[in-house]
Amino acid sequence: MRKKITLLILFISSLSFSQVIVSEKLQDPENKIIQKLTKRSQIWISGEWIEKNNKYVWKKGYWTQKKAGYIYTQGYWKKRKNGWIWESGSWKKINMQKWNTVYS
Repeated sequence: MRKKITLLILFISSLSFSQVIVSEKLQDPENKIIQKLTKRSQIWISGEWIEKNNKYVWKKGYWTQKKAGYIYTQGYWKKRKNGWIWESGSWKKINMQKWNTVYS
């Protein structure tokens, strides 16, 4: 049982470190906010690059609910010694005073 758990941990670790590297940053396709009636409780998450089959594909932007105490940071290209990798956007925890300032 212990051996199976160790192998599973190694497998999961190897997945998290495999990243697609490109020689040049990819240009974002046109990234317009889709106009629709939105609620004050929603924010627009811009499109971003995702890894699929060892290459980057574009994921369109979308509306989503705000998360109290969290702010969404957009993805970005990060320089590596042998090219560029995409760092995906993510939710970051912030204090509620700052959150209220951002979303008021």
